[in-house]
Amino acid sequence: MATRAINYKFLSSQAVGFDSYDSSKTVVGDLIKFYTGVNPQDNYVGPVRLGMARPMEQSIAIPALFISVIKFSDTTHWVFYGDGATAAVTRRVGMYEFDIPSSTYTWKGYVTLNYPAIGNKTLRGNEVIRDLYTEGTVSCSGTTTVTGVGTAFQSSGLCVGNRIGFGNTDPSQVAIWYEIASIDDDLTIQLTTNGPSVSGVAYVIEDLRIVQIITNATATNGGVHVVKGLRVENFSPSGTVIPAATTIDNIRAVYWLKDAVTQTNTIGYGVAIDEKTSWTSQDSYVINANAVASGRIFKYNLRAPLTVLAGASTDAYLLQTAQLVTTGNISATNNGSIATTNHGPGSGIKSLYWVTASRVYRSDITQITNGSSSYQSDVMIEIPPGGVNTYAATSTLSNIEYSLSLDRFIILNTGASSARSYVTDYNTSSNPFEVIFLSDDKQLDQSTSSPDGPIHPTINLSLFTGKSLDGIMHLCRYSALATLSQMYSVPVGAHQTYAFNTDQYLITPKFNMSGANKLLEINVNNIRRLGSDTFALATEPFRVYYRTTGIDDNTGSWSQLNDANDLTAISPGEVQFAITFRTLGTTCIPPRLISINLVYEDESTDSHYLPSVNESSVTNKHFAYQQVLVFGTNIPELRIRIYNAVTNGLVLDDTTTLQAAGTFEYSVTGVTWLPWDNTQDVLGYYIRYTAASLPDSIRVRVLLTQ
Repeated sequence: MATRAINYKFLSSQAVGFDSYDSSKTVVGDLIKFYTGVNPQDNYVGPVRLGMARPMEQSIAIPALFISVIKFSDTTHWVFYGDGATAAVTRRVGMYEFDIPSSTYTWKGYVTLNYPAIGNKTLRGNEVIRDLYTEGTVSCSGTTTVTGVGTAFQSSGLCVGNRIGFGNTDPSQVAIWYEIASIDDDLTIQLTTNGPSVSGVAYVIEDLRIVQIITNATATNGGVHVVKGLRVENFSPSGTVIPAATTIDNIRAVYWLKDAVTQTNTIGYGVAIDEKTSWTSQDSYVINANAVASGRIFKYNLRAPLTVLAGASTDAYLLQTAQLVTTGNISATNNGSIATTNHGPGSGIKSLYWVTASRVYRSDITQITNGSSSYQSDVMIEIPPGGVNTYAATSTLSNIEYSLSLDRFIILNTGASSARSYVTDYNTSSNPFEVIFLSDDKQLDQSTSSPDGPIHPTINLSLFTGKSLDGIMHLCRYSALATLSQMYSVPVGAHQTYAFNTDQYLITPKFNMSGANKLLEINVNNIRRLGSDTFALATEPFRVYYRTTGIDDNTGSWSQLNDANDLTAISPGEVQFAITFRTLGTTCIPPRLISINLVYEDESTDSHYLPSVNESSVTNKHFAYQQVLVFGTNIPELRIRIYNAVTNGLVLDDTTTLQAAGTFEYSVTGVTWLPWDNTQDVLGYYIRYTAASLPDSIRVRVLLTQ
């Protein structure tokens, strides 16, 4: 048999998404992209590339801490980050716009927040929330006055300073935005500039707010703060100063939500925000550390109408639980996430998940009631993949984030002693966490570093915080040094552990191999490393699967190939392959695939031999071959078939084992012939078959195969 190969290159012109599945094309998830470039290695397919930003190298350097992410469109994220600089009376919030297809961060600017209470402040939690108000229709006659029909501008708690767009309810389709100058009543608002001339049209008001947890040098001046009346244009390179609130609600200002006249929620360690249930109701939960290993949960309504005095109000406060003693210190870094999982003991139950240094706690939301001491539903212990004898438990868990697309939790670490981070389900049965990622290779990704070093997140003994949205995890490494202050995007949604549940993998076209005698292997041509010489780093690995049924309708199940990608156990016929990618690992650099080579044997002369005319003789019925490739082991059973070249009828069929219709021999030089010996696997040796008899006066075609 001759060894053949089919080379298939991955091209975007021959690809579709899973919603348009076609067995004749490459099928990819929306986190799998095709890239092109000048060099051959620049043309590949794989998970979206890593992106990177450098907060401490912008025109205004802000040590980035506590990321919050908002989806603006299918291709754009807004990424906000808090100010981790030394405690001061003001705090800043910066913003990047992230383009998903190109994995590019563009710095937009920052705002500076002034707070109602005095004292130096430290940021403990930072979230940005955005809601779209589209009720009814509006009209404007080219003046500053906008009138509504079916609207409730004032009673919905909309804010002065927000922006409004006309003619569409989708913000990504709005070309011109206008700022709200005042809200007169439920049916009338005023703009800061003349609006368009429109009548009875759809519209959208973008309600943008910042929610922060602050600890203060004067302890009773800490707590929950809400910034209202923002528009994204406030985040500019020159910055926008947001004043402290005074006595007026729902304007652009910073409001202090107190739990009492004298604040007791003074050591808040993060805020978890529930979904808005109405324009005047959105619950949030603050884990307050009464001591390093005990705390209680405070609950606030972030959209409650406020009676404001000196910038503060107790109207948003709802309740607080009793104190709970914890195992391990409560983390002070943006701690807490609300999730309704589809797995584990909290499956289908809206719960608050939060971490101590060595535990993940779950609290059923319905059990978080005033004075309750039984709001701890269950707890998960930190057990690294493979157990503590494979990876040491860190006991330095810092924050927890739920990924809806994965139905998994991302648990990040303080970076102490190069502690790694996790993605895992929530379980209370002492099962290990599922995935461990990040490493500490000490590479610095500042702008002045060598371009030969591929960017990638590395711990560098630094705290990581992050948020996941649409399968993209935005990771922020906190540092006041430009050498260590970086933000990364990682396609966590394409990680191989979850790929078949999220459709974030690649499927090849089907191959009809029914004409092959044997399938041998599949080779995936890929970029194995990035960078040059000393700086080279390996891309993460990938897995290859196959199926031979359920191809056309995409119903067939997949079987994983072994590491040699061996296909010899698969019968020739229709076959299709799937490739999954590791994106969470030591480097988190996604794999890059160029093409595949499907290797098989067909019904022509075995590729280890070439016919030898000189040593063959039709008269003597000798058919000779010279070995041109070695098997690397004993020569397998060989089969010779002699056909009538005119009728294609089979005349003779024999093997080296049977030798029923003739005799096999071998020769070192083609002169002296010896009895067949399958151990003589030597380049240049000859083999010969002598048929005992053949019909007279026919032309023959001879085929030597395995």
